Amino acid sequence: MLLVSFSDGELARAQAEAVRAHIAGCAGCRDELAQLGADVELLRRDEKPEVPVYLASRISAVVRERQTRSRPWFGLSRALVRIAAVVLVALGVWLGTALARATVGPQQSLGDRLAQVGIELPNGEDQ
Repeated sequence: MLLVSFSDGELARAQAEAVRAHIAGCAGCRDELAQLGADVELLRRDEKPEVPVYLASRISAVVRERQTRSRPWFGLSRALVRIAAVVLVALGVWLGTALARATVGPQQSLGDRLAQVGIELPNGEDQ
C-alpha cells in the first residue's frame, strides 16, 4: 500500500525518502513498483468504447419511464393515491356541508321562508 502512495506522489517527504532507501536495497519492491507503474500506464492508455447516442438516449428514456411508473406520487402506489383522493373529496364535501349548515342555521319550512319576504300561505299548504 505504501508503494501505491509512493508512486502517486502522496507520501510526505520523510516517508518518501524512507521508501526510496528501501527500494534501493530490495529487488522485490523495485519489481513491484515497476509493475505498478506499468499497470497505471496501461490503464491510462486503455481506450473506452464509444456508446452510440441512440443507446444512451434509449436507456435514459427507459429509466425515466420506470421511475414515473413506480412512483406516481411521493413513492405511493396508484391504488393508495386513488383512495387518498376519494377520502379527501369526501372530507371536503362533509366539511362544506357542515360549514354551510352552521352558517345558514337550521332548516326553515317553505312557509317560514316565504313569510320572511312578505308572502303568506293559507293554513295547511306549508309542505
